Amino acid sequence: MEYLKGENMTKQKILKVKNGDINSALNDFFKELLKSGKLSALLLPQNVPSKKVVFPVLISNPNKLDTNIFSPLLPVSTAKMISKITKFQPSDKPIGIVIHPCQIRALIELVKLNQASLNNIIIIGLDCLGTFPLNVYSDIVKKQKPLDIIIDDFKSNNDKSEQYLRSACIVCNQPFPINADIIIGVFGMDITKEILIEEVSDAGGKIIEDLKLDSAKDVIKREKQIKDLIDNRTKKLESFIKEKTKDSNIETLTNFFDKCVNCHNCMNVCPICYCKECLFDSAVFDAEAYKYVKKSESKGLFKIPNDSLLFHLGRMNHMILSCVKCGLCEQGCPMGIDLMDVFIPTAENSQKEFKYHPGKNPSEKVPMIVYREDEYVEVGEK
Repeated sequence: MEYLKGENMTKQKILKVKNGDINSALNDFFKELLKSGKLSALLLPQNVPSKKVVFPVLISNPNKLDTNIFSPLLPVSTAKMISKITKFQPSDKPIGIVIHPCQIRALIELVKLNQASLNNIIIIGLDCLGTFPLNVYSDIVKKQKPLDIIIDDFKSNNDKSEQYLRSACIVCNQPFPINADIIIGVFGMDITKEILIEEVSDAGGKIIEDLKLDSAKDVIKREKQIKDLIDNRTKKLESFIKEKTKDSNIETLTNFFDKCVNCHNCMNVCPICYCKECLFDSAVFDAEAYKYVKKSESKGLFKIPNDSLLFHLGRMNHMILSCVKCGLCEQGCPMGIDLMDVFIPTAENSQKEFKYHPGKNPSEKVPMIVYREDEYVEVGEK
């Protein structure tokens, strides 16, 4: 399996779950990591005081830890948070980061783009059961625990929770971690009794080596469930792309973005958009009144705010090869534009053209920053 870095079964351990309480087992696990002194801090999701949502917190005191890592919510880009922490100066002490698979891939891309450092960063990757839109999650939590919905669905092997999932999660065929140091796995496991803790790298192994964990005896069921999940999601992804691109033209694209208010929130929440000053936030598009009037006179009318379509096309042109299809842009849109309808097909087709898989190979450079003389010679003059 792609997610495995080796077949050494001694590297796969079991965290026992008592009375079906997953959160208690994981909280004890993370508290032990902090108490061991091998990590100076952990970045992980934790409930805000109101309990309405979970947000990443950087925590050093194990007594303040009350995490909910499988809560079905991704409120912000964890990769972007790591960029903020490490971009200007890498940590001089080990920090563990508990992170979804899409955000690991985004973080790898940011490292390639010199926007983050993995020095002294221990990546603790999660199997992802899917996440709900922020507003949906905050509504559900008033009535029941969102975690219960996603866990019950997982245990019964049905997709009832799909009605709540973000569109990016429904078609995600990479819901398992790659390039992690430690994996916290639930696929193929009876999570009412046990959770997989897998050492993938030597650094990860040193972090968990002193913890009292049983050896895993059989992961065949896990491998089968992941394979079946990949096959199922890939079919959904292919159907999604086919459906969203069947009537693709400039008119449908213009109509698609006609609700855009030019707030640029999609850009602000995107883990790959990192420019401190975007061209579209600069004075480049500012103009005197007579130029606006001249445009109006030449066309008869024109929409204000203007250049919203140009913004989306320009942004896609800059980041689409590194797009990990996390869906945070869609979640952040105040106008409810289904951005994944455009971004997923565009990312899939663009990345396929360059045979590039963002976040998969840390040593593989982003295609747009590599010049190859023999590439695309059919474009332009020969």
